[in-house]
Amino acid sequence: MELNFDKLKQHNYFSKLSYNDLIIFLIPVILFSVYLYVFYPGILRYDSFNQLHQIVAHEYYNWHPFFHTFIEKVLLKIYPSPVTVCVFQILTFSTIWTVICNYYRRDIENNKVFIIQVVLTVIIALIPINAIFSIMLVKDVLFSYWLLFLCFLVAVIVDREDIGYEFIFLIALTMGCLSQIRPNGIYIIVLTLIFLGYYLFKRNLTKKFLTILALTFVIILLIASLNVVFDVHDNQKSAVLAKVSHMLADYDLNLDLDEPDRQKIHELVSEKDIREKYRTTFSDPICFASNKSVWDNYSHDYIEMAVKYSIKNPIHFLEYLFNSAPIVWDITRDSSWIGYQYNTDMEKDKYKFYSNHKEINITEFEDISYKNNGTGMFVGLNNFVNDFKDNIILDTLFDSPALYMYISLLLLAVMFFITRSKAIFLIYLPNLLNILVIFVSTPIQDNRYLYPNLLVCYFLIIMLIYVLAKKHSSESAE
Repeated sequence: MELNFDKLKQHNYFSKLSYNDLIIFLIPVILFSVYLYVFYPGILRYDSFNQLHQIVAHEYYNWHPFFHTFIEKVLLKIYPSPVTVCVFQILTFSTIWTVICNYYRRDIENNKVFIIQVVLTVIIALIPINAIFSIMLVKDVLFSYWLLFLCFLVAVIVDREDIGYEFIFLIALTMGCLSQIRPNGIYIIVLTLIFLGYYLFKRNLTKKFLTILALTFVIILLIASLNVVFDVHDNQKSAVLAKVSHMLADYDLNLDLDEPDRQKIHELVSEKDIREKYRTTFSDPICFASNKSVWDNYSHDYIEMAVKYSIKNPIHFLEYLFNSAPIVWDITRDSSWIGYQYNTDMEKDKYKFYSNHKEINITEFEDISYKNNGTGMFVGLNNFVNDFKDNIILDTLFDSPALYMYISLLLLAVMFFITRSKAIFLIYLPNLLNILVIFVSTPIQDNRYLYPNLLVCYFLIIMLIYVLAKKHSSESAE
């Protein structure tokens, strides 16, 4: 059965979905729902309470992209509980995964491919990090799911001779949403469009690309207009300030700087704060200690200073980048890293948020807690998922973003040698861009920023199974 995007307009398309698709769909739905039942009403982090408070107070800030807050606002209209967002996330992943598996069973009569897909889907759904993220209210979850879907859509473009306008709308919608759900999304999409445009131009599909470009731009404008409609206040943390202040603090501690430059750095961040608050793998303390008015007036000077000393000390510059973002390249998580694979301690984040916002009078979500907290099933599952991530072997095998990045590159190389198609590497481009953006900007070593590494690797395994099955089928026919 082939998933033909060019035929989506046919009213009988969905009737073509088979029981096989339903099985694939229900596996993550059921297994993730078990986690949702135990951790009801979902896993909330500090950022989650921040966004929920904005929704209840009807006062919005762009500290987190408002588009994600808007999605949560709409979902809470359906049922006023975080569980609604969790259900939406579970259904989103399950749908995308079903579509991927469906597409890579087309023209394959051998039932073994379906069996392998079922086994792999069960394994994926049983890995704790996948279940935990499916019920965690952070923007990175939907971002990861949609980035997975974008990589798949690029694979469809590479696979097909032509693309229909329904498909064009789908990929434009995906890119438009991705660009607005996380601050780095817009950079990923702009660069993806540049590479995709060049590829489609070489294939004489320039008209189709221009349509994708125009439609994506329109969707981005429509989503961005929500900030005006809901009067969203500008309170966004400057990613540039976070990185530059952290980099200059490192240079102040480790390099021989000109004295006027050192004094200027201490005007931005005091020498005392640099000595006490600098953490190699966590940039927020230095960022929050920075003098914002000094930055606003002299940001260009500080950027130039960071660039100057990076060029003068290229070895240290590279050491700084790799040391400040080890989660990107280091397979095994070190105890010195600051950050989490995932965190189920909702009470700690809730206390931290409301302690930092004592002026808040709205208490609608202040009393929220795990419904089953203290029960045998909660204690058992909570201990299991935390013991799982604390085990260095299990964590490395099932949670490590770097490991799955390397595996993905290996899978792409294998498929290249089978298909001899250089275009196959284009499939990984959106995720590679996310990796590069995180490499130069991550504030902390949280797995959620690179969660797409795991999802895209799962997808490439499904794709490789199909490529091998087609190769075997062709050889048998000969």
